[in-house]
Amino acid sequence: MKPEEKAIIPSSLKCNATSKFAVMDAPGVSQPSSSVKANKEGLQGRRAKASSGPKMDAGLKLGGDSFVKRTKDPDWLKQRMDVYQKIQQRRAEELTKKTPVSITVTLPDGKLISEDKQGNSLQAWKTSPYDVAVTISQGLADAATVARVTYESYCDDYSPAEDGMEGEDMLSDAMADAGLEKSDSDKTFLWDMTRPLVGQVAKLEFLKFETDQDAKTVFWHSSAHMMGEALEHLYGCKLTIGPPLAGGFYYDSYMGTDAFREEDYKPVEEEVNKIVKQKQQFERMVITKEEGLELFADNPFKQSILKTKVPDNGRTTVYRCGDLIDLCRGPHVVHTGKIKAFAATRHSATNWLGNTDNDTLQRMYGISFPDKKMLKVWQENQEKVGDGFILFVATLAMRIQRNLIHGLHYDRKHSSADSSEPCFRNTG
Repeated sequence: MKPEEKAIIPSSLKCNATSKFAVMDAPGVSQPSSSVKANKEGLQGRRAKASSGPKMDAGLKLGGDSFVKRTKDPDWLKQRMDVYQKIQQRRAEELTKKTPVSITVTLPDGKLISEDKQGNSLQAWKTSPYDVAVTISQGLADAATVARVTYESYCDDYSPAEDGMEGEDMLSDAMADAGLEKSDSDKTFLWDMTRPLVGQVAKLEFLKFETDQDAKTVFWHSSAHMMGEALEHLYGCKLTIGPPLAGGFYYDSYMGTDAFREEDYKPVEEEVNKIVKQKQQFERMVITKEEGLELFADNPFKQSILKTKVPDNGRTTVYRCGDLIDLCRGPHVVHTGKIKAFAATRHSATNWLGNTDNDTLQRMYGISFPDKKMLKVWQENQEKVGDGFILFVATLAMRIQRNLIHGLHYDRKHSSADSSEPCFRNTG
């Protein structure tokens, strides 16, 4: 290759492959690795494979006529909300039976906090990480994306099983396949900023998007929910799973024989921007398996998850923002207004559980940031990546063409004496 033909590829640019196509990775944006492939056996994920519970149905068509055509604000959104509110009343009654007790919170620097600024005791079942942050500064409370809580001990009337904290995380498979691992342990959890604490806290950390990968993961997970809400509003999609990635997020939807198109991006972005302006609170609620089956009576994919991932008489959790209600372990940002910039980036087809015998799903990818300037920088980086990739491909094509020309030599020595056709010999 001549010096003038050499393509200068940025060191931060990396060629990668997903289960559907090759992509170019740029700083801050990472796609699923090439080891994630759709196949006959499907993707069950590391935790699912190791679990003793049943695996989700493979080789079955679940979607059926649950989606027939694009429908704006379908009737089942209100029906689902009605069921949600009934369940919410039951959980509120359970909460009245809990006993608030005084707790002490230890900060990373060792400082102990047991009272708020007004001198009131911090209490389990009432005080949240946000409340603790406010005792330090309002700026910290507003800047934190999520909390990381390490418990010294739980309250006597706290049960992880009753709180929906046992069993499998619904997104653990997808997150593991994307190269993300949940950081939760027996006593350390990522915790919603507004979720009440449930015991003595040995360490409370406030994580920010700009400096912590766990905070980015939570931020992008919340953004996926917002995109899912937009997809339900605009098209009546049957949502399946919507996990965060190492750089961004996606949501898989069942749309029958329909599919996303590039012209869908702008309406989705506009709908998400409406959701941002509404500052919808992210609400966590515990549900029983039976309540979940009623709540998602219209969605065969959510029902499949509940039937196979949640044991009989067991509990799990859902999160709500606006009229979106989704099976989710969480945590999430405080409200949708935290997502200041959003863009739909691309779409593709996939299959339920990654099994090619299962229903075809439509996947939409997105990216979001807590600042519009960050999105602008990201978009500029994508343009640089595109330019670098075009140069790389053009240079590669030039090199291949040159090698082919040099490798084919006209050689009359091997042509027959009476032949008028030239003979070519490949010497490359």
